[in-house]
Amino acid sequence: MKIIKYSFLISLLVMFTQCSPDNEGTFGDTVDRSEQIMGTWVIESASQVDLDAEKKSFPDFATKIDITNAIAGMPFSDFTLKIDNSSLTTTIGNSPMMYVITEGTGTWAWITSDAINLVNQQLGMNASSGIETQINGENVTFYIRTYSEISGDAPKLSLNYERFDSDNNPVTRYEYILAKQ
Repeated sequence: MKIIKYSFLISLLVMFTQCSPDNEGTFGDTVDRSEQIMGTWVIESASQVDLDAEKKSFPDFATKIDITNAIAGMPFSDFTLKIDNSSLTTTIGNSPMMYVITEGTGTWAWITSDAINLVNQQLGMNASSGIETQINGENVTFYIRTYSEISGDAPKLSLNYERFDSDNNPVTRYEYILAKQ
């Protein structure tokens, strides 16, 4: 019994003398995603996703199709997106992007009214779930799927664009992987 009593007292003594307040420390400097997405981007690949099939958990071959080279004479690689501080310029070329965004110069801004933006601010990142563009009076929203490949030797930007039906329900998602030039 004495052994148990002394071991318990020693455990309590060690526990209370070794406890100290946690120092949260710092996580480093704030990552400014605005700087990382600035530059000239070219579409490397494009995919089309059937959102109804995805919602029903169909396998990938039934939900997602690579459309990068689906239309002869209309390569997605003809499309360039040049992002500057608060402006952007699009060059469509012969790409099918003419059905998504207008060619020209306009503005862009982070989507600021989303929960992901708040989480990213807490993590020390200046970014949201996407960007809102306006060219020639037309608004297009691109959602950024991931920031994981935006830095490094061969930066890539993953943008998603959704098409809606007449009831404003998302029907199709287009996933574009853009490579920095």
